[in-house]
Amino acid sequence: MNHPLRYRLEYWPALMLSGLMRRIPLSLGRWCGAALGQMAFSIVRMRRRVTLENLRGAFPELAGRRELIRLGARCYRNLGKGLVEFCHFPRLNRDRLAGLVEIQGLDNLRQALGAGHGAILLSGHFGAWELLGPAFALNGFAVDLFVRSQKNPLFDDLMNRHRSWVGADIIRSSGTPRAMLRSLRENRLLAMLADQDGGRDGIFIPFMGRPASTAPGVARIALRTGAPILMGFVVRQPDGRHRLVIEPPLKVPQGGDSRENLRRILETYTRNLESHIRAHPHQWFWPHRRWKTRPPAEDVISVPSPGRSSVKRSSAKRSSPGHSSISGSSGDHGDSPQ
Repeated sequence: MNHPLRYRLEYWPALMLSGLMRRIPLSLGRWCGAALGQMAFSIVRMRRRVTLENLRGAFPELAGRRELIRLGARCYRNLGKGLVEFCHFPRLNRDRLAGLVEIQGLDNLRQALGAGHGAILLSGHFGAWELLGPAFALNGFAVDLFVRSQKNPLFDDLMNRHRSWVGADIIRSSGTPRAMLRSLRENRLLAMLADQDGGRDGIFIPFMGRPASTAPGVARIALRTGAPILMGFVVRQPDGRHRLVIEPPLKVPQGGDSRENLRRILETYTRNLESHIRAHPHQWFWPHRRWKTRPPAEDVISVPSPGRSSVKRSSAKRSSPGHSSISGSSGDHGDSPQ
């Protein structure tokens, strides 16, 4: 296929960077990645305005612009480190993974799969999220990663090759739900990141003090299939390693996929994600326009977010849904289940 020149101009530097980063020690690569992230924030200013606006809305208690800029820069440095770790996927095996990621709660996953209905692992664009794939695949689990396609098909193919190298399979969001249902019927693990703007079809859930449109698809599938939902987040540690804690399955409400049941699942997920973000604010993907879709006043619910006393009603009009990536170098920044 003859791709546009701009796609090729994006792809070839990414391919060369991936090969270069894979050939240097990971510790040095992380330093290079942090430097690239700092450059993207301070010099290139890639989505810097969106990042600072999101941080300002989420942390109004920060004293001034300097604190916001410091936090935004830490976020980009974390993304740069995650990018380099992603480049090393072709070299990962189970032993190297053990030296990189401490995993707690695999028994929770084994017990969930024991029922024979598959399992859904919910996470977010947090920490080094791309490590979810190798964390499960290299430990012997049959895992499908639900991902959104990138605008650049060459770049999209490069990212999915890296994910597949560690043994994970790919389900594209552009396909039909049949692939997801088949994954669960075959008692596989379906890993998804559910923290991006849900557009006009989303359910508005309080998140970091503001109502955020959240896609209900994963909750609907769980309610219809009986598949258990577990949550797990990859948290970067001060020593450069990571910790993945897989929590016990959620208590899924009975009574079908009513809007109230969907809301309860999404609220539980969102509260869990928010607690991780507040503990490690620099590890979330702030360049994404998470609050792009605005609710009419009557759709905003009054359940407070953790750390907030209330969620104010908004009379803003809705905007069009966002289309950034669910896992992987998002079209918004160019992110990764990084």
